[in-house]
Amino acid sequence: MPANENTRISLCMIVKDEDDFIARCLESVKDLVAEMVIVDTGSKDRTIDIAKAFGANIYQHPWQEDYSKHRNQSISYATGNWILVMDADEVIAKRDRHRIKQVLDTVRADGFFFTLRNYESTSNLANLTLNPGDYEEGEGFPGFIESDLIRLFKKDPLIYFTGQVHETVTQSIAQSKKATFNTGIPIHHYGKVRKDRVKRKQDSYLALGLKRLDENPRDPMAYKGLSDQLLELGLPQEALDVINRGLAVFPNMLDLHFNRGLALDRLDRPNEAEQEYLWVLARQSGHLGACHNLGQIFFRKNQFERVIRLLNMGIEKGLRHPAVFFLLGRAFDAAGDGRKALENFKRVLELQSNHPDVNCHMAVIFLNNHQYNEALKALEREIEIDGNLVAAYNLLGEMSLYWKDMESAGNFFLKVLTIEPDNPTAKNHLECIGSDGPVKSHNSL
Repeated sequence: MPANENTRISLCMIVKDEDDFIARCLESVKDLVAEMVIVDTGSKDRTIDIAKAFGANIYQHPWQEDYSKHRNQSISYATGNWILVMDADEVIAKRDRHRIKQVLDTVRADGFFFTLRNYESTSNLANLTLNPGDYEEGEGFPGFIESDLIRLFKKDPLIYFTGQVHETVTQSIAQSKKATFNTGIPIHHYGKVRKDRVKRKQDSYLALGLKRLDENPRDPMAYKGLSDQLLELGLPQEALDVINRGLAVFPNMLDLHFNRGLALDRLDRPNEAEQEYLWVLARQSGHLGACHNLGQIFFRKNQFERVIRLLNMGIEKGLRHPAVFFLLGRAFDAAGDGRKALENFKRVLELQSNHPDVNCHMAVIFLNNHQYNEALKALEREIEIDGNLVAAYNLLGEMSLYWKDMESAGNFFLKVLTIEPDNPTAKNHLECIGSDGPVKSHNSL
């Protein structure tokens, strides 16, 4: 707890059915805050019991489809002169607690930004920040998507949450001309890797997003937020309808044009998606998502030289992302330049050593150049990182066939079928081995 009464912090949360994670959250801040204020909106699990065990003050309010309303309820119960806002699936690293106290003691501001690290379980997202391995709280995740949010602020009637969904205090702080400071301190958020929570929040956010847009048709972020949600839910046509409505009101909104490209791409309308990505890049030449996604469209059209030109221009603009180098390597490989393909695949692994599939692509190039030891090492690395095991075992099986080691080949193909029972490559090879028939070698993934 802060020694200085002028920096007495109240933790304020809203929760519902969080018994699988809330203890870790509260444990991470119990020595930082003077009190814990929790508004529960209808938990039916052990959430309340766990929170009470940490000494939290519990206030129960029925869910009213308004995140800001419940956030503001929690603030109203706080007795501290500073408010720390967190979700149950977030933690603050132990080593950063003293940094927060130090910032409060030394920086004159009314609101403090923290960097939310939204951890992801997949590494092929164009806007992913690679995990630098600097926090044990991030162990096991390939990376995260960052966002800066005000999470610590003075208790002041002029500072309050707005927005039924994706609620923040940013607007009220700006309107009251309060001073802010970006601490750079991370809050570790695991919501995107918890499938049960993701589905629950998606359903809630979608309903509230529809309501927000209906009530605020002149709010550009209402169109962006709802289209983001619809795309995340796999509803590209519905997203496109919302985006088109938004662009009729805000024709130059870059985020909506990018989302329109995503929606059109997922609706298998690549030519129209291409035009949207080009529109975005004409205005923000270093836009990672537009550059990478447009490159994928060119790749699917077998326009490999266009992929190479586009991605090289992006790299010249400062793009340094494994997805970019991976696609560039594949384009060089498809264009017949194995040397440059390997160069770019190695750049991927320099940025992210456990990036799946890269070693398999390298192994194919090595095999085509009769560099069998290098191919074997690459496939062993792919298996070691638990990457594309199906491709790795299939290639190992084909190498064994080349060396006429039928027993090993059979074992590798059987491993494939334990992972993917209907894999046609493994099934065909096993049938040929069983019938002593001819075996075809696959030289590409």
